[in-house]
Amino acid sequence: MGKAVITSAALRALAPLPAGVVKFRLFDSRLHGFIAEQRRTTITLYFRFKDQRGRSREVKLGRLGDVTAEQARKRAEQLKAEVSLGGDPVAAREKLRAVPSVAEFAADRYLPHVRERLRSAHNIDAYLRRRILPALGRKALDEVTVTDVAELRRKLVAEGLAPGTVNRHLATLRAMFNLASKWELFEGRNPAASPGMLREEHRDLYLSPAETQALVKALDADEDPIAAAALALLIVTGARRSEIILAKWEQVDLERGLLVVPRSKSGKPRYIPLSPVAVGILRRQDSLRRLLEADRLAALAEAEASGKVVGDPGSNPYVFPSHRRPGKSIEGLRGVWARAKKAAGLPADLRIHDLRHSFASALANAGTPLNEIGTVLGHSQLSTTQRYAHHSPQRLIATATTASRAWNLLPEAKQAEGVAAETGDAA
Repeated sequence: MGKAVITSAALRALAPLPAGVVKFRLFDSRLHGFIAEQRRTTITLYFRFKDQRGRSREVKLGRLGDVTAEQARKRAEQLKAEVSLGGDPVAAREKLRAVPSVAEFAADRYLPHVRERLRSAHNIDAYLRRRILPALGRKALDEVTVTDVAELRRKLVAEGLAPGTVNRHLATLRAMFNLASKWELFEGRNPAASPGMLREEHRDLYLSPAETQALVKALDADEDPIAAAALALLIVTGARRSEIILAKWEQVDLERGLLVVPRSKSGKPRYIPLSPVAVGILRRQDSLRRLLEADRLAALAEAEASGKVVGDPGSNPYVFPSHRRPGKSIEGLRGVWARAKKAAGLPADLRIHDLRHSFASALANAGTPLNEIGTVLGHSQLSTTQRYAHHSPQRLIATATTASRAWNLLPEAKQAEGVAAETGDAA
């Protein structure tokens, strides 16, 4: 250890290290904390200071050759001024290095978080793995810019993805940065806060009362009564397909008229109200379950009496059990759906999910408030239910006519009809 004015010339003139000596440190006699460290093949320049807690910290300024001693001195003077004003160059650098990359945050924090809370986590995983991480994964969270998000959006559109699919990717990115900011993993605004969502055109395929009746009739005559009953329950509950296919008897309360979904799409429990028609469908399924259980027990008793050893799959817990897989639910509804659509003369492009839309449309036409429709369907946001607002035109026309009636602008006959209607409603 020595002390002298550190210059590039002085450092180049240093004698080689003696045998057995690993390093030699030269402290500048003019600038406190400015240090040159000599090793066998390199000389590195540092600035040493004490932070606000009195701990000694060092900042590496660079190797001689990459920087000159004069350049390093200038940087050391800047850092000394920063420390004098209460700064901590080391802490700032460590904080910057601690910011995870988008890929690291997704794997270590974000995906575990959504898997605990959302049933749609597998979709989010796919959005990240296929498109978001290949585009942004290597960047640190605080390196992603609004321009990067706009470029990702452009690529998604250029790929030919549907507007809804593009929006799901952008919403995933926005939610991820919101959580990272909430957990204080980076500083700055969310670069995906306003990602430029695309306009989505919703498909408007809804069954009329006559079409619904024809579909129910076709299901009653179908060759697969279990799958047909599942579809019939979808029609009269507006539930999601997975909520019905995966329903277990322990979740059904026929006395109270409720089907409990332990974990809905939002990740929370949801309660599906059961109309008398829905209860009737489930009671018939319950009768079928009892017959199947009786057949199972009889087969076991017969096998035991004859000395045969057979495996007992046990009772099937699902409301709609599989024909082929003991203890499992039905695999799908495509076959019965195709047959029933054809038998009922329905459009070929009608989807099973359109049954849910038709249910909501029927509620809207009957004058059910949107907040109640949203509750029945399990929507977490009223904006999702808002798309059904235009399905109650007659009721809305009657509401709009109220003002004209109040101003006595309607023809006398219409006025009288309105008064009679109001009197009848009051009664």
